[in-house]
Amino acid sequence: MEKRFKIAGSILSADLLNLEKDIKDALDAGVDVIHFDVMDYHFVPNLTFGPAFLAAIKKKFPNAILDVHLMVSPVTEDIVRDYANAGATWISIHPESTFHVQRMLSFIKSLNVKAGLVLNPATPPSSLRYLFDVLDFVLVMTVNPGFGGQKLIPSCIQKITDIKRMATEMNVKPIIEVDGGVCKDNIKLLAEAGASVFVVGSAFFGQEDRKEALNLLNKALD
Repeated sequence: MEKRFKIAGSILSADLLNLEKDIKDALDAGVDVIHFDVMDYHFVPNLTFGPAFLAAIKKKFPNAILDVHLMVSPVTEDIVRDYANAGATWISIHPESTFHVQRMLSFIKSLNVKAGLVLNPATPPSSLRYLFDVLDFVLVMTVNPGFGGQKLIPSCIQKITDIKRMATEMNVKPIIEVDGGVCKDNIKLLAEAGASVFVVGSAFFGQEDRKEALNLLNKALD
C-alpha cells in the first residue's frame, strides 16, 4: 500500500563532502524521495548540480526516487533529456522558464518521467487549470528558491488549499509537493492544506539525530 505522505530529503542541505553517506543515511532512516535542486546562477542566485552528479547518485542508489527541480532559464529539451537520461524519476520546471509550458511538460512525460510544474511564492495557480492533463505533480514553493534554510512564507499555505480545491473541482488528483521551510512545527498544517510530499532540508539533514528528526516529522503527520 502506497504511503499517504512522503518525505523528500533535499541534498542542498546535506554535507556535500560526504554526500554518499548522507543519502544512504537518509534512505536507511526512511526518507522516501531524494530531492535534487538544479540551479544555474541565472534563474536563481546559486549554482548547484549537473546531470553527471545525478547519474553518480543513480548508480549508487538505483532504487531511489530522484526528484529533480530545474531552476534554470531557459529550460530546454536537451537539459530535460540529460537529467532524464541521468536517472531522474520526477522532473519539475517553472512556468517562467519556457514559452511553451504545455509542450515541455508533455516532453518530460514522453521520457517516462513524472512531470511537475513549480509555483514560486508570487506565481498564481491559475495557469494550472489548463495543464492538469499533462501534470503529474505541482511543486509549491513556500520560500523564494535559491537557498536552503529559509523560513516558510505563511501566505503560501493558502495557495496549496486553492490548488487542492481547483483540482477537486476538475476531478483530477495531482500530487501536491511543498518545498521551503518545512519542519515538524508546520508540516501538519501543510498536509491539512492538501500537500502530500514534503521537501525537508535543514529540518532533516541539519539535525544531529536525523532518524529522530524524521520520526518527529512523521509523528506530526500522524
